[in-house]
Amino acid sequence: MKVIVSHSDLSNAVLAVSTVIPTRATQPVLTNILLSGDESRLTIIGTDKEQTLFVSIPAEVPIPGSFAVPAKKLSEILRQINDCDLELSVENFRMTVKFENQWVRLPGIAAEDFPKTDLLKSPEQSFELDTKLLAELMELTTYSMATEITRINLAGVLWQLFPDEIRMVATDGHLLALVKRAMKTGFDKPFEMLIPERAATRLQSILAKSPSDKVEITPGEGSVQFSLGSYRFQSKLITEKFPDYERVLPLENEIIMLADTNELIHRTQLMDVVSSPITHLVKFSISKGMLELSAMDLDTGAEGNAPLSVDYDGEPMDIGFNAKMLLNILHHIPSEQVRFAMHNSSVACLITPVPQPENFEYLTVLMPLHLPDF
Repeated sequence: MKVIVSHSDLSNAVLAVSTVIPTRATQPVLTNILLSGDESRLTIIGTDKEQTLFVSIPAEVPIPGSFAVPAKKLSEILRQINDCDLELSVENFRMTVKFENQWVRLPGIAAEDFPKTDLLKSPEQSFELDTKLLAELMELTTYSMATEITRINLAGVLWQLFPDEIRMVATDGHLLALVKRAMKTGFDKPFEMLIPERAATRLQSILAKSPSDKVEITPGEGSVQFSLGSYRFQSKLITEKFPDYERVLPLENEIIMLADTNELIHRTQLMDVVSSPITHLVKFSISKGMLELSAMDLDTGAEGNAPLSVDYDGEPMDIGFNAKMLLNILHHIPSEQVRFAMHNSSVACLITPVPQPENFEYLTVLMPLHLPDF
């Protein structure tokens, strides 16, 4: 193999692909990345056998071929080189990097000894989404994914495609976020897939970097591929069934409170400082036209109270929330006002933006905490 490539292009590609490589690989071969030169492109590939990222960059390829080298060592070498053209050549299981009047040489492994990189099995119907739209849908849901590996069916984001609507939903069992977007999907019947938390996070990073306007999404048997610009990202899917989230949506909650989103964020953040570092419990005491937030840390004696004028005309009630989870929701509310629909202090609360975003319906659900005597 012999390839001539821009230093900046190669550095950016290696940096992107390295994020897929496991930090503690059970198989040493997975700490390598595969470089494959063909025609006028060099493709850099990294995998952990659950995810694979392909990044393709322009290159001159006098001699096509493929070779794998240690990702960390190549990254360290590239950091020491100023921007210039690099010549990569392979001979006797070693890759030489030449630049200006200098060179370095790395041992590696043959391409046939590198793990299988293509994770997409039995590709099905592809569909396209606007890159910005996909990034927005994921931003509104992925923060509520479970990160505990013992709850595999919650450790991801569920995509549901209907003929006239796409939905994304995620939950950790205490907090749920659901977004619906009216659009023609091209699917004649409902289709769904459960994307793992790590893959969803990696996809968000790719969406932020790629200048491509569209993402081509290709589901497969237990797998999915996202293609945009120079990136092609594949991941295995979670095969465990996601819970029936529609059964837990408290759509009949009748006690309604409207509050200014930013003002509520400010007061919740303040009360979180003096709340218990274990429960992060913040108490809402709601009365006509008024919300009082209070918190106390019994171990240190820290406490606080923060009143806020709200739109509320019901009977007085108290309800408690985990401040961290509530702030996660409030930071993703895309409106100046937020609506709380409650039933009592032990039933899940429905939290939504007012008004709803154009062409969207965004719902979040938060379980309240038990209120001890303050």
